[in-house]
Amino acid sequence: METTAQVTGKIAAENTHEIASIRSDFFIQSVLDQRSGPDSAGLVFIRSDGKNSTQKIALQSATLTGIIKFFTKSNSINTSRRPLRVRIQECNIRETLSGDRVLGQATVMLVFDLIKDSASIPLTQYQSTARYNRPLKDLRIAELTLGRLLNNSLKFIDSWMETEARRNPHLARGVSLTFRDYRDQHDDTVYYTPMRPLVWDDFREKRSDSKFAASVFPSFGYDQATKIDNGIIHVELALKVFVVKSASWVGPGTRSHYNLEHEQKHFDLVRLIAERFKLKLVSENLTPDNFQGIINFEYLEFYREMNRIQREYDEQTSHGLSPVAQETWNRKIETELKLLDL
Repeated sequence: METTAQVTGKIAAENTHEIASIRSDFFIQSVLDQRSGPDSAGLVFIRSDGKNSTQKIALQSATLTGIIKFFTKSNSINTSRRPLRVRIQECNIRETLSGDRVLGQATVMLVFDLIKDSASIPLTQYQSTARYNRPLKDLRIAELTLGRLLNNSLKFIDSWMETEARRNPHLARGVSLTFRDYRDQHDDTVYYTPMRPLVWDDFREKRSDSKFAASVFPSFGYDQATKIDNGIIHVELALKVFVVKSASWVGPGTRSHYNLEHEQKHFDLVRLIAERFKLKLVSENLTPDNFQGIINFEYLEFYREMNRIQREYDEQTSHGLSPVAQETWNRKIETELKLLDL
C-alpha cells in the first residue's frame, strides 16, 4: 500500500509551450508576489525513487522565481513603452492522488498595474482555472497547464492594452484643449456676447434701500466635456460669463446711460478675466495626469482675481461717482477687449 509524505523541495519540468508575443505598447517591469502561506504555490505529487511511496514537492514554475522567469522571457525592457507591474494574488497547483493517477487544478489570479511616476495604478485583473488528469510519473501536464494559464494571462493583457490604449484615460498619451463661448440666452440669465449688452430690463430685483444707483453681480464658470479618442484626451471648456437678472437691481430715477455703462463695464471685466483664464490654460503643459488639477486650480485663481478686480474698479471709480476715473477705466477695458478681439 502506498503512503504519502510531504517534503520540502522544488522541481522543474520542461516547458514546451510557445510564449505569447507582446504586440501592444507595454513591457512587464516587475512582479510582486502577494500570496500568503508556505505552500501558496501549491505542491505536486511525485513517486519517490525506488520506493513504494509518493512525495509532494513545489513546482518551480509556480514559485515567484518561476513566474518572473516566465514574464522575463515574454518581453524585453523598453523605456519608450508603458511599464506594468504584475501582482500575483494566486498562482498555484492543487493535486489529489487517485490510485496511480493524479487529479490536478491550476489557478492563476493576477492584477496588472501601470507604473507611472513611481506610483502604481491598477488597470485590470486576470483570473483563470484549469483542471487536468495525469499519470503519477509525468509532471509535464501540470507544468504545461500552469504555463498555459500564464501564457493566456499575457495574451489577455496584450489584448486589453491594445483596446484600452485608445479609450482609457490612464493610458492616454496627450491632451487637446479647446474652448467655446456659451452664448445661449435664458429668461433669468444674460450670457456675455458683444452683440447683447446689458439693458435696464435685465435689472429685475426690487430694491429701494441702497445708496447706490444700481448693482450687478457678473460671474464666470464653465461646462467641461471630455472624451478620449485614439489615446488623446479631448477637453472642451464652454466658458460661461453671465449675469443673473433676478440678482441685479436699479434704484428709482437712476436709469441713465452713464449708470448702465458703469454696470456693463463690470460685465466686461469678468469677460476679460475669463479670457485670461483661457490664455493661462493654453500656456500650460497639460498632460493626462495633471490637466484636471490645473484647470481646477487656475479657475479658482482667476475667480479670486475676478473678485479682486471688481473691488478695485468700484473703489477707484467710487462706484461710478467719479467721472474722470470712470472714463479711465472705460478706455482701459475697451482697449483690452479690442486686443482680444472681443
